[in-house]
Amino acid sequence: MDTKWLEDFVSLAETRSFSRSAQLRHVTQPAFSRRIQSLEAWAGVALVDRSSYPTRLTPAGTTFYAQAVDILNSLQSSRAQRRNPEAPQDGEPQAHPDLGQ
Repeated sequence: MDTKWLEDFVSLAETRSFSRSAQLRHVTQPAFSRRIQSLEAWAGVALVDRSSYPTRLTPAGTTFYAQAVDILNSLQSSRAQRRNPEAPQDGEPQAHPDLGQ
């Protein structure tokens, strides 16, 4: 599993176009399609209905999309926290500058 696969899948779900997503992700359309196929092989289920245009997600793809967004957001948040460990985490109370805390 490569996080690029998740990013590709999220892009495809949002643009509903293999060619447009490939452009946005700066890869050729055949390479982009192979990466989506690799993700589907890893997941063990079809995530994209290729018989329709614009592209639609399968029911499994719709569920996986929400999970992929959560995973990518969590990774991004974790990375930001590692880069700035003094920053308060989500849900952690923040000191108010006017209260001298």
